[in-house]
Amino acid sequence: MVTILFFTHNQAILLARSLAPLVHDAIEGHVAEVVVIDAGSTDSTASITDAAGCTVVAAGSPLRGIVEAARADWLMVLEPGARLADGWHGAVMDHIMRPDAAAAKFKPKTNGNWFTRIFRPVTAGRGPLAPGLLISRRQALANLSAEAAGAEDLVRGLAVNPLDAEIEMAPKS
Repeated sequence: MVTILFFTHNQAILLARSLAPLVHDAIEGHVAEVVVIDAGSTDSTASITDAAGCTVVAAGSPLRGIVEAARADWLMVLEPGARLADGWHGAVMDHIMRPDAAAAKFKPKTNGNWFTRIFRPVTAGRGPLAPGLLISRRQALANLSAEAAGAEDLVRGLAVNPLDAEIEMAPKS
């Protein structure tokens, strides 16, 4: 099981797009909880997170405390709007059961024809969390400073391995 983290601000529609397929995964026992770190959204983010049963934390809260309070030993950080491909949990379980498991990311879903895949990489102009991040609580706590508050603080300085699962990244804003 994993704890999923979303960092959001006025991205209710994108967040709903990500949360909808996770309901089934929560029922199946693959998701322990979903934590939304919200930077004071004024749209319908609060009602969507409430309806989905997410835990909401105010942005700016110490990230160490959020990681320490997570229910699962593994954390998955996704951007609002990202969707995991079917079967992601098998690849994640295979990864986290290895004794040498370290931080990992998903493979971007290949969309478009050969020309666009070769000449316009899907990760161009996107942040380091666009392909998602899977990280153990232990590794996250070792990598975080006491003042860390943003999602990028989790991935800073990490060597991240690819998982054998795809992610449909959030629409580029």
